[in-house]
Amino acid sequence: MELKNKINLYISGLNIVEKIILFNITAYLLPFILKTVLFLFNIKGISLINWFTIDATLSEFILKPWSLLTYGFIHGSFSHIFWNMLMLYYFGNILKNIFGEKLILNLFLSGIVAGGLTYLISYNLFPVFKGINSVMIGASAGVMSVLFFLAAYDPQYRIRIIFFDIKILYIALFLFFYDIIQIPLNNSGGHIAHIGGALWGYYYSVKYNNGSDLVNSILSFFKKNINNKPSLKSKKDTKNFDQNKIDEILDKISDSGYDSLTKSEKEYLFKVGKDDT
Repeated sequence: MELKNKINLYISGLNIVEKIILFNITAYLLPFILKTVLFLFNIKGISLINWFTIDATLSEFILKPWSLLTYGFIHGSFSHIFWNMLMLYYFGNILKNIFGEKLILNLFLSGIVAGGLTYLISYNLFPVFKGINSVMIGASAGVMSVLFFLAAYDPQYRIRIIFFDIKILYIALFLFFYDIIQIPLNNSGGHIAHIGGALWGYYYSVKYNNGSDLVNSILSFFKKNINNKPSLKSKKDTKNFDQNKIDEILDKISDSGYDSLTKSEKEYLFKVGKDDT
């Protein structure tokens, strides 16, 4: 119990960027632990990872729509997660210090979704990818959205790299064009997702500077439409009944009891009660 309290205390002391990184590291390590457990019990043929990776084939994607987000928490190698989390830690904390914790979470998660959608659309739109069964993993699209949000917000912001300073705009542009150049060479889906995340981060920043948080706006839109969905009751309430007649029947029940009503009065009252349920 003491260990659990220490762990909870440690996690509660982390900022949002550190919590995202911790979650990614945990998600990276769990498959290795699970693989060891399955090996010890001689259980074969089980691969849970496939349920969280995103597939370019729409028929496969439809079976696991949650993968549009979960793919961003799966990494294929130590170097893959190391560089993603290093960039997220650096740029994410800059963003957090300027705008607070809520924005970084909205931006990172929506950047992953934007990258996933760009990947899906591209693999089902461009002829070069026809017939290719591809899967994608990694948080790079979310990281790119954070970087490009910062670059759009303050292109002149300088980053210290070893012995010299460089504008964040130059870092963003280098990575953007690097991804474009790499698409025909290797990991096409990953580079396409990076571009999707980058464009989303840039657009998010532009809208944010104009006073609109895209994620909050999208959530408010869906919430408003759900809350305003007409119900059967509201439709039934539009029916007109003679309120004076209803009052007279109720007064009669109050004075003489229900049995004193005529057959037509009982039927009328039953109809009103039925339509109001």
